[in-house]
Amino acid sequence: MSTKTSFDCLPTMIGSMPHTDAEKACHLVLSCLPDIPAWPQLPRRSFCENMYAQLSEGFPGIVIEAQRIYVDQGQDLSSALEELYTADSIRALESYAISQEYAAGLHVLLSSGKKFTAAKGQVTGPITWGLSINDENGLPIIYDETLADAVIKLISLKAAWQANVLYSISSTPIVFVDEPYLTSLGSFASLTQEQVVDSLKAVLAGINTLKGIHCCGGTDWTLLLNMPIDILSFDAYNYADSLALYPAEV
Repeated sequence: MSTKTSFDCLPTMIGSMPHTDAEKACHLVLSCLPDIPAWPQLPRRSFCENMYAQLSEGFPGIVIEAQRIYVDQGQDLSSALEELYTADSIRALESYAISQEYAAGLHVLLSSGKKFTAAKGQVTGPITWGLSINDENGLPIIYDETLADAVIKLISLKAAWQANVLYSISSTPIVFVDEPYLTSLGSFASLTQEQVVDSLKAVLAGINTLKGIHCCGGTDWTLLLNMPIDILSFDAYNYADSLALYPAEV
């Protein structure tokens, strides 16, 4: 964002809540965070609101069975991949919206009829998502070049769609890319720093509002501080561990 925005230390939150009732969760959010609410993710309400399943609608070959989610590459994925690539090229955001079944709290917040100083949304980042979703053989899809690229395009569309709908309740949406797996950079075979950087930048480039990255533990802060973001978020109780892991970069 080129325009500077000041929130005067107004609070917001990460997003995940233990509730199963979206109305009650939103009521609590708005009572505590009336200026910059975040829509509540409710993984206990449904497995579809698990941070990995929540963004899965529309991904080629995705299968959700009970408490399991994976990509079935035994299917013919060519048509679904073509649809995803076409949607990304023309930025057909509505084609990859997050439905009420997968994000009840978001839709309750959007229907609140209120306007806010800012409103915060979030997506699971491409590294964390790609490492968490496996194919039918148990291999993380980030190691498949075609599927890894599809992950970037899917999350880019979901993040951009969120920014657009949050404009309906706020003049300043904030969209976070949540990347808990960045605490383990260097631990994953065949995953290069260049791939991490390029994946994150591709997703961030499609977010036309304030954007941030959240990482809940120690990571390479130099990498994140060089990202095109407005906000960097981390868990304060992990800050000492971060200093120990990356003393030169903090």
